[in-house]
Amino acid sequence: MLSAGAAALPPDLPRRAMDLGERIARRRRAARGAVWLLLFALITGLLLWAAVAEPWSRPPRETTPPVEGL
Repeated sequence: MLSAGAAALPPDLPRRAMDLGERIARRRRAARGAVWLLLFALITGLLLWAAVAEPWSRPPRETTPPVEGL
């Protein structure tokens, strides 16, 4: 097995490996950009909802208190 020598590699192997690496890097970059965009949209939506709904304030009363003295 050791005396057989090294296997012959295709001459375009480095170029194919570089192309594959660039493709993987491009996909990762696109996925990272999509995640950041989604995070930005979620935070913007949350801030808009909080500004409109004001969840920290008390809800309005369902009934009015009785009027006395009339």
